[in-house]
Amino acid sequence: MSTYKVRATKTTTGMQVAAGTRGFEITFDEPGSTNTGMNPVEILLASFGACQSITATALAQKRHFDLQAFWVDVEGDLGREDIDGESLRKFTEIRYQAHVRSDESDEDIKQFLADVAKKCPVENTLMHGTTFKPTGFVRE
Repeated sequence: MSTYKVRATKTTTGMQVAAGTRGFEITFDEPGSTNTGMNPVEILLASFGACQSITATALAQKRHFDLQAFWVDVEGDLGREDIDGESLRKFTEIRYQAHVRSDESDEDIKQFLADVAKKCPVENTLMHGTTFKPTGFVRE
């Protein structure tokens, strides 16, 4: 098991949040605020697409699968859904389409994409659930 750590810090500008790890940083924001970055749900969709792309690249290298280019278009419907008697905002559906440039057969590409879906950690997290465990708070 690998543990990843990220810190998300509210900046002093609008709704802007800076999140980072290992010396890298992403700016989050909202269109109605200062609009200086993608909002969290857009980044969730982008993370899914990036994970698909990275998984496809690694799997292609491992299998010597001809993958000349790969990208994913992702869209999701954010709505309300009743869960345990409570109305929660969540993605009610996420749709994605992989674009593949390859000399492999259509059948081999379909199998390859099914294997990418099985191995993508972000897809597995979204599809199969994850336990969220608050560990308290620190008064600063």
